[in-house]
Amino acid sequence: MTPPKPLAPFELDPNQVAPDMLELVQPEPDGTPPAVVPAPPPLRRRPWLRLLLGAGSAFILGLLGLQAHDFILAQFDRSIWLGGAFSLLLALTVLGALGIAGRELLSIRRLAKVDHLRQRGERLLVSGSHGQADRLIREIEALYANRPELDQAVWRFQQQASDALNDSERLQLFAQTVLAPLDKRAYQLVQTAARDIAFLTALTPISAIDSLIVLVRTLSTLRAIARHYGVRPGFAATMQLVRRAARNIIIAGVGDLLSHAALETAGASLLRILSARVGQGAINGLLAARIGLSIMQICRPLPFAEAELPSLQKLRSEIIADLTAKAPASQP
Repeated sequence: MTPPKPLAPFELDPNQVAPDMLELVQPEPDGTPPAVVPAPPPLRRRPWLRLLLGAGSAFILGLLGLQAHDFILAQFDRSIWLGGAFSLLLALTVLGALGIAGRELLSIRRLAKVDHLRQRGERLLVSGSHGQADRLIREIEALYANRPELDQAVWRFQQQASDALNDSERLQLFAQTVLAPLDKRAYQLVQTAARDIAFLTALTPISAIDSLIVLVRTLSTLRAIARHYGVRPGFAATMQLVRRAARNIIIAGVGDLLSHAALETAGASLLRILSARVGQGAINGLLAARIGLSIMQICRPLPFAEAELPSLQKLRSEIIADLTAKAPASQP
């Protein structure tokens, strides 16, 4: 039996086909619902708090201005040289205050820009669209334009990216190629800070010194992580980061953090630690690690994927293992 011959390809000549012989067939829907881009959560507005802070600040600044004006006039009445000297000092003071205020505003704007980039990235990662990720990637590259250590990573991403990738895939590739080195260094900062806090607070017998060590080391690590991701926070942005990190920890549940240590205790892993001070140091190190990981999520210009989230459990194991190894040598 001979196999059937394949049909040769052919084309219809539109001049030889009557229009009433053609029927337009609409494509059937594939049943896949269109991707829904979640809207950003509404911002909480606090008009009365803003009114209080704005009016109070204006009142205090006006009062200080009137006091300075009266003081300068009084000095001019005593001596023109004395009045001129105090006027110059006042002008320099105002100039310095304006410089500090401008720097704080810039740091807050940088933090807000990173927030905006991350929110756009969250929407694109679940959208499945094409052509919208390039602008976001260019803005993130501009954020790290003065980071020569990332030039090779950016070049490697540009070589691997193709038009066949949708926005979600391009952002994932960018995060794995360009942001992964930043994440690794930030994780090392968190790891070092958590170990330092755990070990130092385990050695100090005074609770006040413990609190000071935790506060200073945590704030320095927080600022280092933010600078590492391009935020460069001032005082106001630092306080905003602290507030947001505390809120994230509360939302995640402090009990989840402490339950890790409780599980270790139940499993007899902490029984090898020789003093309650060392156990308290482990708790302080875990809290510092949780804050550091939260700051990484806040300052990163793209959200972490589930597989990329830094592991608190891994940090916990490292801190406890490190304290267990050093505890015998540090005990009297």
